Amino acid sequence: MAAPSLIFFPPPELLTPVRDFAAEAELERVRAAATIARDRIAEIQGVRVLGPEVKSDTSSVRLAIDLRDTGKDAWKVACEMAGRGFKLDTASNRVIVVRLDAEDVKGAAHHRLASALQLALWTTTAE
Repeated sequence: MAAPSLIFFPPPELLTPVRDFAAEAELERVRAAATIARDRIAEIQGVRVLGPEVKSDTSSVRLAIDLRDTGKDAWKVACEMAGRGFKLDTASNRVIVVRLDAEDVKGAAHHRLASALQLALWTTTAE
């Protein structure tokens, strides 16, 4: 009689990844909203959105915004933006990174982002 095998092969249905279609659809809505915000931000003189596309993880999207040509300190602009309720991941003296998630999209933050950035640039003193 043969010895019992200790090797377990799981059934094929356990090997297929489970997709969360609702989460994928929500992330796609956030990406579309971030694209709108990205295009509007790019219209501000002296402001560049870095990279050809938005960067995202599983639940939010990040936009890297270069303020070098505005003559403003991005850290001060970031403080103004945070005071207006926007979520910022990081800031240096030249670049700020804004984060958008599903709650921001529901609150239409992507429509207000460019105008809030413009106001923050106007109210921030030059370096």
